[in-house]
Amino acid sequence: ILQKVAVSSGITGHELAQLMAQCAHETAGFSTMREQGGTLDFRKYDIKHNPRKARALGNLQPGDGARYHGRGYIQLTGRDNYRRAGQALGLPLEQQPELVERPDVAAKVAVWFWQNRVAPKVASYHDTAQVTKPINPGMRGLKDRNTKFNAIKQGAMATPKDMAPRGRKI
Repeated sequence: ILQKVAVSSGITGHELAQLMAQCAHETAGFSTMREQGGTLDFRKYDIKHNPRKARALGNLQPGDGARYHGRGYIQLTGRDNYRRAGQALGLPLEQQPELVERPDVAAKVAVWFWQNRVAPKVASYHDTAQVTKPINPGMRGLKDRNTKFNAIKQGAMATPKDMAPRGRKI
C-alpha cells in the first residue's frame, strides 16, 4: 500500500527507495505501526516532563505525549503533525490519532510527511543521513536505514516481509 500510494504521488527511483527504507526502519521492518513503549516512555514528548521537545511537537496539554506518540509507516509524532496531516488529508487525525495505524491512512500520512517535511530539506536522495535528519534528528538507526536503502536500491528487498528483523513476522 505504501509503495502504491508513493508512486501514485510521483515518488520514484532513489527517492522511493529512501522512503521505503526509512519506513522499514521506523516500523521495525514493517512489523509494527505503533512506537514501542507505554505512557511512561512517552513522557519524553509531554509538556510536563520535557517542555522543550513537547512544544516543538505541538504537545501543549499534559497527556499529549502519550496520545500523539509515533504511529504509522513514518511514525508520525506530535499533536502538530497529526493536526497538519489531518487537515491536509481531510481526516480527523488530531481527534482520532489511532487512525494513523491503519495501513491505508498510514500510507497517505507517510507520503504527506515525506512531501512536506522531508523532501524540501533533501538535496540528494543518495545521502541517507540527509534524508534521515528531518525524520529522526538524533540520526538513530542511520546504519540500518542506509543498509535498507542500499538493499532496496539493488533490488535485494522486494517485499516488506524481507525487511522484517529476523524472528519477527508481519
